Amino acid sequence: MSKENYFPPKHAEGQFHCPHCGVFAKQRWSHLSAIGDSYTTANRNTYAGKVYSSNIMNLTTVTGNLPEIWTISICEHCNGMSLWDKTSVIFPKKIIVEQPNSDLSEEIQTDYLEAANVLNDSPRSAAAILRLALQKLCIQLGENGKNINDDIAALVKKGLNPTIQKSLDALRITGNNAVHPGELDLKEDTTRVVKLFGLLNFISEKMITEPKEIGAFYDELPDEAKQAVQKRDTPKK
Repeated sequence: MSKENYFPPKHAEGQFHCPHCGVFAKQRWSHLSAIGDSYTTANRNTYAGKVYSSNIMNLTTVTGNLPEIWTISICEHCNGMSLWDKTSVIFPKKIIVEQPNSDLSEEIQTDYLEAANVLNDSPRSAAAILRLALQKLCIQLGENGKNINDDIAALVKKGLNPTIQKSLDALRITGNNAVHPGELDLKEDTTRVVKLFGLLNFISEKMITEPKEIGAFYDELPDEAKQAVQKRDTPKK
C-alpha cells in the first residue's frame, strides 16, 4: 500500500508541500526590506481593476533591510507567500503536516489536529499532545493505556514488528522529553516534531488499516477456499 510522501515546509528548502495550495512545488526565497512612502505613492495606481493605497502613508515610515531571521518563500505553483521567523512559518497559520489516518479513533484524530495547530508556535506542546494521542492509540490497540512503556512491552510479547516497536518508542521518548527534562531540546526543532505526526500515522496504518483491509479482502474469498486454509492450518492430533 503506497501513498504520496509528504514534505512539510522547511526553512531554506528548495521545494516542499506549500502551506497555501498543498502542492509539492518549487519555492523561491528572499530576505526582506522595509520601504517608505516613495513606494506606496508610486503604486497607488489601478492594478487588476483595484486601487491600492496604504493606511500608513501619513505616518513616519522606515526604510532598510530587516533582520536576517525574517525571510519569505513564494510557491511557484500558486504564488502564495509564506513568512518565516528563523526556521518557523508564522504566516500562513495552517496545518503543515499530513492529515490523521481516518482509522484512528475520533478522539485521537482530534488530538492530532490540535497538535498540528500549535506546532509552529510550540513544538514541545505539539509533541506532548502527540504523546497523549499515543497513549490513546495503545488503548485502541487493546492495551490498558496506563503506562505507554508497559503497553509497548505487551505488544512486543504479542509479536510486534520491530520497526513498529521502534516507531512507538521514538514517539514515546520524544513526547516524554517534551514534558520532562531530557537530552532532546524541542523548543525550535519543528522538523523533528513533524516526523512524529508521520510516525503516528505509520503505526496506525500498519496496526489498524492494513490488517482491516487485508481481513476484508480475505472475507470475500469463497467459503470453500477459506475452509481449506483452515483445515491446512489446524494442528493434527
